[in-house]
Amino acid sequence: MTRLLVTCNCSNLKNFSLSCNVGKDTNLVNEWLCGFIKPKIEELSLQFKEIREPLVFPAQLFTCATLTEFFLDMRHVFKLPSYIHFQCLQTLTLFNIIFPDTSSTQQLFCGCPALEDLSLLDCNWKNVQAVCIYSPLLRRIYIREDEDDILGEDDDYDNVTNCCEVLIIGNNLKSFTYNGNCMNKYFLHGSTLVIDASIQVLSRTTSLLGQLPLFCNLAELSFDFISSIELSYAALLAILRNSPCLQVLNFQGGLSLAKDNANCIFDPLPVCFSTTLRTIEINCITWKKDELFAIKILLKAATVLDNLRIWGCCIQSKKLYKQILKYRNSSNSFQIQVPLSTPLEHIFKEGESL
Repeated sequence: MTRLLVTCNCSNLKNFSLSCNVGKDTNLVNEWLCGFIKPKIEELSLQFKEIREPLVFPAQLFTCATLTEFFLDMRHVFKLPSYIHFQCLQTLTLFNIIFPDTSSTQQLFCGCPALEDLSLLDCNWKNVQAVCIYSPLLRRIYIREDEDDILGEDDDYDNVTNCCEVLIIGNNLKSFTYNGNCMNKYFLHGSTLVIDASIQVLSRTTSLLGQLPLFCNLAELSFDFISSIELSYAALLAILRNSPCLQVLNFQGGLSLAKDNANCIFDPLPVCFSTTLRTIEINCITWKKDELFAIKILLKAATVLDNLRIWGCCIQSKKLYKQILKYRNSSNSFQIQVPLSTPLEHIFKEGESL
């Protein structure tokens, strides 16, 4: 690497990727960063492990007018200057980094006016109280935060939960993806164009879902829980009521509802249930009473439904399948797709169909 700096002309370097274990060689790596990161760089990918001391990035990096893609993976504090302006940066991916403080972190996100695609993967916000992420061109955000990956040995989950409030302003935001433990609070403002969202909550309690943003113009929503979600959860109902254009609703980890919790759960009824909701998908069904009751409540409420797709353990009897057919609203006609343990001709009488 050092010989390359001597023998090669790096002044016109456009693409640079470096992956290494730093260890005791912090000064050497700092020398490489200053030597290879030049003002004409367009794509930069850096991955560092075993960092003992903070790395120092060249000041010219943070005012680079040509950089369009920046990927940084390092489990350490990302030291930031007082002034940041990535004029042409379109794609930013930050992996494992620790944000240093509120002020410089805010400066980072304010200094990306052309940003379109932002990924924040297992980043640590413990030094930041609140921050606003804004770019007029922002179209996609992917956030992942895993408690086991982010917290150190001396960190306590209860003390860092909700440690940062992140306001996301994206007038052109089309896609929002969240995967994590709800360790921080995220709010969307002005994101009326969001048409695709995926939410996977891995935390101990699904009530933390209430900390996630609500969507006004969401077309497809997937709840990817590890276990079955209770249909009566207030946070789930709030998201449904704030999604008037929802067309597809997917419960990846299953769905259940005890009869004792069914009182007025759809009062008021989410607007999408009577206007736009055409498809409901439910996975991991084991055909317990609480699961069937949840299906019944959904089908009674979703009056414009076209498709109900159920995946899980096979249906064992015609009686059980017939029971699901009876759940549908009398004014509604839709298709039901389920895995069957016996051929269709043994399930239906002549003239019957899905």
